[in-house]
Amino acid sequence: MLLKLEDVVERLCHEGVEVTVTEVRHFVEQGWVLATKEAATHRFDDADLARVKLIHELRQDMAVNDEAVPIVLRLLDQIYGLREVLDELRLAIQHLPPGPREELERRVAEVMAASGSLPR
Repeated sequence: MLLKLEDVVERLCHEGVEVTVTEVRHFVEQGWVLATKEAATHRFDDADLARVKLIHELRQDMAVNDEAVPIVLRLLDQIYGLREVLDELRLAIQHLPPGPREELERRVAEVMAASGSLPR
C-alpha cells in the first residue's frame, strides 16, 4: 500500500521518529528517497518509509550532514547488495554435492580467517 507524505510523517511520529513534512520533501528532492510520483504528489512504500527513517536517524542521531548523507546511503546500499549476493551464493553452495560443497566451505573459512573476518 502506498502512503501519502502526510501518512509517512504520521506513521513515523507514532514510532517516535520526529520527522516533518518539510524534511521528507527535502529527502525526496535530494534523491535520497525514490518515492513514486503520482500527479502532483509522491507516494511512499514500506522501503521508502524505512529509508526516511534511516536518513532521519543519520542526520539527527549521528549528526551526518547533508553532504555526507548520499555517501553513507550509497555505502549502505552496497552493503545490502553484497548481503543479497552472499545469500544467493550460500543457497547455490547448499545445492552442490557434498564433496565439492565441503571443500568450498573449507576454503571460504580459510580465506575469511586469513582476512580477519573470522577468528582463527
